[in-house]
Amino acid sequence: MFALSGIAVALLALIFGYSQPDFRAFSDPVMTTEGMERELARLHEINLSVSRGGFDPSPYPISVGVDARNGKMLVEKFICWDSCPDVGMVFLLYQGIDSKEACADSIVGTPLISPDPIPGEFWGCRPVVDWLDRSERPPGSLVK
Repeated sequence: MFALSGIAVALLALIFGYSQPDFRAFSDPVMTTEGMERELARLHEINLSVSRGGFDPSPYPISVGVDARNGKMLVEKFICWDSCPDVGMVFLLYQGIDSKEACADSIVGTPLISPDPIPGEFWGCRPVVDWLDRSERPPGSLVK
């Protein structure tokens, strides 16, 4: 019995000893507005590097957590226009919100609309991190 548990412990140590697990793959953390602000700052740094070339958009979309305010899943999504991938950005968006109307109903979301040269196309629903951006819905009003 002790031999089997020793082998199991050794096997786990071997597996986790060589690589750190990506905990985002195991469970999606609940994200507060502070967590989203940190994520947006990290994405800003990534977006500054996109136009330099060599950016690999293949891992996207990536699940990053659940908005604590409304329970909706948040993903990082790479969207490009004109010359992909050199002209594009990684956005923090709600997963599965497919229209401007659904975004407006998400309580703390604002539509991401494409810029020129293809204006008006709905690309996704961005979480509003600063409540001042959504004055018609004050903090704590999670119900319509």
